[in-house]
Amino acid sequence: MQLFISVITLSLMITPLVVLHELGHYLTAKYYGVRVLEFGIGFPPKFLSIWTTYKEFILESNTDISNLNKNEIIYIKLDDHRKVTSLSKTRNIDNISSYIPVKLIEIFNNKIGVKTMLWSLNIIPFGGFVKLFGEESNKSKDSLSQASKFGRFIIIFSGAFINFLLPFIMIFSINIFITEKDISDVVIQGVMEDSPAYNSGLRSGDKVISINNVDVHSISDLQNITTKNLGDKSNWRISRGIPKVFMGPGEKSNYDYSDDNFLSVMIESRWDPPIHKIGEDITLNQARLYDQYSGTITYFEVSETVKEGYIPLSQAIIYNEDAEIGEQIPIVFDESEEGIPLDLARKIDNRSGIRDTIQEGSVGILVNSNNSRKYKEDLSDNISNATRSALDIYHLSYLSIIGIINRSSNPIFDGPRAIGPIGLGKISGDVATSSILISERILILFTLASSISLSLAVINLLPFPALDGGRLAFLFIEILRRGKKVPERVESYIHGVGFIILILLIFYISFRDISRL
Repeated sequence: MQLFISVITLSLMITPLVVLHELGHYLTAKYYGVRVLEFGIGFPPKFLSIWTTYKEFILESNTDISNLNKNEIIYIKLDDHRKVTSLSKTRNIDNISSYIPVKLIEIFNNKIGVKTMLWSLNIIPFGGFVKLFGEESNKSKDSLSQASKFGRFIIIFSGAFINFLLPFIMIFSINIFITEKDISDVVIQGVMEDSPAYNSGLRSGDKVISINNVDVHSISDLQNITTKNLGDKSNWRISRGIPKVFMGPGEKSNYDYSDDNFLSVMIESRWDPPIHKIGEDITLNQARLYDQYSGTITYFEVSETVKEGYIPLSQAIIYNEDAEIGEQIPIVFDESEEGIPLDLARKIDNRSGIRDTIQEGSVGILVNSNNSRKYKEDLSDNISNATRSALDIYHLSYLSIIGIINRSSNPIFDGPRAIGPIGLGKISGDVATSSILISERILILFTLASSISLSLAVINLLPFPALDGGRLAFLFIEILRRGKKVPERVESYIHGVGFIILILLIFYISFRDISRL
C-alpha cells in the first residue's frame, strides 16, 4: 500500500511539472509557426489517442490514392505551397523526417482531408513530451530547423523557463490561501562555547523575536533566515528570559519574559561550523545536551569475555547470528536496523551513541519551540509573507548549490547530493501518509514539487547532449559559425550518446536510492 501511495504521489507531482514544461515548448512553437506533431502525457505505450486540427491539402496530379482508407495513419510531404508532393502508408521511406504523420479523414479527387495533431495519454505516468516537426535537419518552412535562430532559442528555452516560474506560483498560491498559521516561540536551550551566538552574549532561555526585522515564528523560520544570511552578520532581536523560581500548575516554560527586556545583537551565520569530537573537544554530558543520540562508543567489538567497550560472543550472536571474534557490531536506532539498538547498548555501556561527534549549526545554538498557537494574518501580511516565501525558494536553492560546490560542513546541507525517482517517491509517500495535518502535508508536497521544478529548470539548461541546454549549445555554435550548422548526423550521434549517459546516470542514482531505503 505504501508503495502504491508513493507512486501515485510522485506521479501527481512530477507529471504536471513535465507537462507544463512541454506546454512551454508547444505554445512557443505554435507562436513561431513550427508544426507540432504530438503532445503526450506520460510515456508510451499509448493508452488513448485523439487526433485534432482538420486540414485539407491539394494532391499533385500523379499522386496515387487508390489504396488509401479513411481513418488510417499516413505520411505526407508538403511543398512550400502546402501541396502534397509525396505520400506513404508506412514509415519505411527515405528522409522520413521530412514527412508529416496525419490521420486520413476524407478523400477527394484532387485533395485529402486529414487531422494533423495527435494528443496522447500514455501508460507510464511520469512526465510527458512534445514532438515538433523538423527537430532534425529539414527544409520545410514550418519545421523547427527552419525557424529563426531567435525563435529556436525561445522554443528550446521556454520549457525550462516555465519550470523556473512554477515554484514562485506554487509557493505563493499555497501560502496566500493559508491565512491561519501555526506559530510558536523559538527559545534557545543551549549555546556552544566560542560560537558566534556565545560571543554575542546569547544564553539559554533567550527567545528569538526576529532576525533582520523578519519575525521568527518557528524553528523552520529560524533555519531559513540563518541560511539566507550565511557568511554575513544579521541583526537578532532577543527577549531575555528570566528564570522562574517556582513553576505554576500547567506551566511548561522555565522562563518569564518581559515586554521591556529586549536586546539586539549582531550574529554571523557560518558556512563551515566546526565539528567537535566527543570526549576530546566536548564532554559527553555537554554533547547530550545538543544531541541525545551522541556517545563516545558507536560500536562494540566482539570478544570472548566481558570487558569494557566489548561485547561477548555469546551476547553478540543475539544481534548478528554470524558474529565472529574481532567483528565490530554497530549501534543503531532500533531493531529495524542491523546492529545493537541504542537503548540496549546503553544498558551495556552508557557511553553508547549513534554519533561520536557534534556538528555545530550556523550560529551554534540549540533551540526548542514553546507556546504553540494559531495566528490569523491580515491581508497585507499574508501577501508579504507569501511573496517572501515564494522568493526564498530561489535564494535557498542557490545557496544549496553553492554549499554543495564548496563542500560546506553546515548541517543544513546534510543528506544525499542527488535523489532519483525512487528516493523522491519514498519522500513524497512518507509525507502523504504522515500523521500531520492535511494542510501541512499539502504545503510540504508543494514545497517539494517547487524544488523539483527548479531542479528541472537548472538541469535542463546544462549544456549536456539530449538536454535543452545541449540543444541550445548547438544553436550557439551555429551562431558563432555564422549560420553553419553542425552536421545533422554528428549532432544526432552526440545527443544519442548523451541520452544513454543520462539513462545510466538515472539507474545509478536509483540504485543509490534503493541502498538508502
